[in-house]
Amino acid sequence: MSTPETLVQDVRIGFRLLFKERLVAGLAVLVLAVGIAAVTTQFSLINAVMLRGFSFPTADRLVDVSFVDPSTATAFGVNRQLFSMDFEEFLPEQKSFERMVALLDGSTVNMTIDGQPRRFTGAYTTADFFRILGVQPMRGRDFTEADNRPGAEKVAVIGYGLWQREFGGAEVVGKGVQLNGKPATIIGIMPQGFVFPQREELWIPLYSEFPVKPRNDPQGNNPRVVGLLKPGVSLESAEAEFTAIARRFAAAYPDTNKAFNTARVEPLLDTFSDPVLRGTLLTMLAFCAGLLLIACVNVMNMQFARATLRARELAVRSALGATGGRLVRQMLTESVILAGLGAVLGIGLAYLSVDWLSATIHNMENGPPAWMVVTIDRTALAVTVLAAVLAALVSGLLPAWMAARANVVTVLREGGRGTSSRAVKVATRGLVVAQVVVTCVLLIGSLLQVRSILHQQRIDFGYPTDRILTARMGLMEGDYPTPGDRRIFYDRLLAQLRAHPEFEAVALTSRMRMVFSGSGPIEIEGRTYREKRDRPNANFEQVSPGFFGVLGQKRVEGRLFDDDDLDTKRPVAIVNSAFAAKHFGRESALGRRFRTGDGTSPYGPWRTIVGVVATVRMLGPFNNPNVDETGFYVPFYSLPFGAAPPEPVANQFATVIVRPRPGVPPESLVNTLRREVTKVDANLPLYFVGTPKAHIDASLAGSRILATMFTVFGGIAMLLAAVGIYGVVAFAVSQQTQEFGVRMALGADTRRILRQVLVQGGRPLAVGLLLGLALSVTLGMVAREAIGNILYGVSALDPIAYGSVIALVVAVSVVAMLIPARRATRVDPMITLRAE
Repeated sequence: MSTPETLVQDVRIGFRLLFKERLVAGLAVLVLAVGIAAVTTQFSLINAVMLRGFSFPTADRLVDVSFVDPSTATAFGVNRQLFSMDFEEFLPEQKSFERMVALLDGSTVNMTIDGQPRRFTGAYTTADFFRILGVQPMRGRDFTEADNRPGAEKVAVIGYGLWQREFGGAEVVGKGVQLNGKPATIIGIMPQGFVFPQREELWIPLYSEFPVKPRNDPQGNNPRVVGLLKPGVSLESAEAEFTAIARRFAAAYPDTNKAFNTARVEPLLDTFSDPVLRGTLLTMLAFCAGLLLIACVNVMNMQFARATLRARELAVRSALGATGGRLVRQMLTESVILAGLGAVLGIGLAYLSVDWLSATIHNMENGPPAWMVVTIDRTALAVTVLAAVLAALVSGLLPAWMAARANVVTVLREGGRGTSSRAVKVATRGLVVAQVVVTCVLLIGSLLQVRSILHQQRIDFGYPTDRILTARMGLMEGDYPTPGDRRIFYDRLLAQLRAHPEFEAVALTSRMRMVFSGSGPIEIEGRTYREKRDRPNANFEQVSPGFFGVLGQKRVEGRLFDDDDLDTKRPVAIVNSAFAAKHFGRESALGRRFRTGDGTSPYGPWRTIVGVVATVRMLGPFNNPNVDETGFYVPFYSLPFGAAPPEPVANQFATVIVRPRPGVPPESLVNTLRREVTKVDANLPLYFVGTPKAHIDASLAGSRILATMFTVFGGIAMLLAAVGIYGVVAFAVSQQTQEFGVRMALGADTRRILRQVLVQGGRPLAVGLLLGLALSVTLGMVAREAIGNILYGVSALDPIAYGSVIALVVAVSVVAMLIPARRATRVDPMITLRAE
């Protein structure tokens, strides 16, 4: 018989047998579908973040270029610096790139459209930005070098979504708008779907807004630099060229560049996912592979049971001339059918989960870049097919091979009762051990992640995060060209808000959304620091008088800031209790001095500590590998780092915080706050308006998604493991029915039978649990630092997580074993002996 005909026959027989055993087959299909869906979903997420990349024609040659301080490398990355002056100096001499651009992405852009102020997320970029990507505006024109010069007429290219949303799709090329307080012209519209690098939908020439300034200018900036590699140039050679440039600059400009003496050139795609995120995603993929492995083990046990029950049929076919290979092929065909059906159902489940995941992450306030689309594409489908093939081979090959090797004479002599050889028993129990091992690892990892997010949600920030209203604002050069202009605005704003009867207290701070502050190295006067790493780090914040009253942050010692506290008079600071205790112990911190700096860049002025306040958390619910809770505050018109300027400094961006009168919900005052700000500047849009609690919750959205996914994976793993244990114990009971009947006829009571079944099922459970815990502890110790970077407030060897998993696995497994064990105690000895 030809091979195609044999294959068709195998498939036909396989479908007939599976339909006959449709309950078991259906369970196998469902189990495989869950594992395949998990792998497909997680790979789709990894594909979106780490693999698929950009759709630009030049995507494979786009790289990020930066100067780094190698001594600051941590799992979270490394300190980077590259001034606009650096970019302009090396641009004409570099040899590795066809084009290079500098840009400030994720930036605030204030635009007034028909008298209505709007705030958009945009990018300020040099002229070659669109050309380096290989894209062009669908209407209008691109930037020119003339557009990118200080003092040039303001122009902007807008995105398709902004065009439709704000202008209704009308003709806007050549239309005049107010851009950051200055007249500007829209010169182009980008094609639909182009939102880059993050979620920008507005692009402006960089130097027309932010001219190149000296390296030591505190108002300078550090743009992202993107290069288009020349064909044939490797990352290594480009990095070598720019490391030489970085070292030359470090020697030539030691005040600003000394520490940043190494270059890093890496694929642009890699810069959108930090090492911790990539590690987390790969860990989740490993979890999903573990789920698929557990599913395959379950189906393998089912196949062992089916092969045992079909032992006489297979023996007869072998006696009639069927070869071992023919029998193996027949059973493998059945496994392939099961895996194929599981893949079809798994893809359906994966589409549902991917749709949920995509909608969830892109509805996050701080979501990923818009081009990171989680979808099931050809690559994901290829992974699904590969997973199905592997599932078929893993779940079917061993049972088929062992069934084909069964002794024909022995099987036929058994009279068709269905036997289970010692090898099959060892294999099935070994598979239970493997299931429990994988389940323990998955459950411990899941519980650690869940406990981490619970710790983040329960952080005591030291002040009522739900009783304050905050808003961010950006004072652009068009309306506020000098620090003095900005200072006048801030003073007027504070006076306006403090006069309003609904606001109990008002202040300004540099902290963004009350989540992101800053940190840096300091020196305590009178102490010696031999190495750069010897200098302790501390959090810092610029705050106006009244800030501590808004937060309800208690004064412990000394005084608070007043309007006369300026660096031009006497540099002062207020520190928190943690700072005072760490650096001065039981001695008073008042009158002591410290300064900011790491020994390489210009130091800040010596600041006299005039007050100590209670410690509140100055950072959001994140790990910070460089700093603890110690922190200091400087007056709002001061600079925390760098030499003291000759005049008071007013930042371009600030957060206004207000405390409502008692009993007034902060959310109810959003419109009131907007109206009061409009009275001071009608063209200034507020953004990121909300309570600190809302901002903190938004920053935790990604962690909650990860915790949800880990919880689902862990729950599924536990369910699959319980099903596997139940299946093995139930099958063992069915094979021992006659033995139980004989023993009960000879006087064994139900308690002894129950104990025998539980002991038989408990042995592989105990072995699997011990091995699973040992493997989890080993992984936790080996990867303790990496895991600690992912988790917050939870150790990789957290005893609560391990204890909870032990209790859960034992409880669920005992329940899974009790059901068939109780069935064994109901065997009627007379019926069993009569059948014998």
